[in-house]
Amino acid sequence: MVSSYPACFIKEEDGYTVIFPDLGNVATCGSDLEEAEYMAVDCLAGYLLWIEEDGEEVPEPSAEEAVQVSELLRWLKLDEAEAFVKMISVDAREYAKENF
Repeated sequence: MVSSYPACFIKEEDGYTVIFPDLGNVATCGSDLEEAEYMAVDCLAGYLLWIEEDGEEVPEPSAEEAVQVSELLRWLKLDEAEAFVKMISVDAREYAKENF
């Protein structure tokens, strides 16, 4: 089953930090946008599998437009950072079969 969650991509000097607000602010990063997107898929798949294995309930994803990037940036004390939200989708079980 494909799961989709909004991810905040924050531009930094050495690449991008990616944060999933709906998943307890679990984060990853990449040296460029392409790598950050790849790492976001990997992070999301791993997190969803871990939650499932622990028997925890998977949180409901927010709509992309509901994510307040400015609030996250303020919380991180990165008010001036360049950032955007993008939905990241993955079938965690299929991803695991192919990559783990």
